[in-house]
Amino acid sequence: MSISITDSKIPAEEWFKAIEPFLRDGYQFKVCPAGKSMVPFLNGGRDEAVLSIPDSAYKYKRNDIVLYKIENGLFVLHRICRVDKKGIYTLGDGNVGIEGPLGHNEILALVDYIIRKGKILRSNDRMYIILVNIWRLIRPFRPLVIKLYTNFRRFEKMIKQKAD
Repeated sequence: MSISITDSKIPAEEWFKAIEPFLRDGYQFKVCPAGKSMVPFLNGGRDEAVLSIPDSAYKYKRNDIVLYKIENGLFVLHRICRVDKKGIYTLGDGNVGIEGPLGHNEILALVDYIIRKGKILRSNDRMYIILVNIWRLIRPFRPLVIKLYTNFRRFEKMIKQKAD
């Protein structure tokens, strides 16, 4: 079962308070994140993430996308890049800086799957895993790759407009 709010912008603090009991009861909840920290795999304002709370036996692993709250009260949706004795370390796909360690109790929800450009991407999809791992390996070059891609898309759009 899943619950979705599509056209309303509700502060994360408010919506999380409202959905947490449902998540704890086993429901999934679809959210449309804001921001660019998960680009290119999850674009804020366009793509969606389906959240749930895994059972207590779940072992978080690299490449899981998790929801947690940071000290300033913001909710963050980032990918796990490492799990060790000290805790869980995360990294936004569009970022180069690692955050953490987080305790298991600081993780509020797990992303079951994402909906990117209307298509479902599951974490066990072979091509998705390959792309995520390549992206992880080129971490130092992410800003350059994103900038090149953005400029290419702008150029492509400009050419298309001239052709019309």
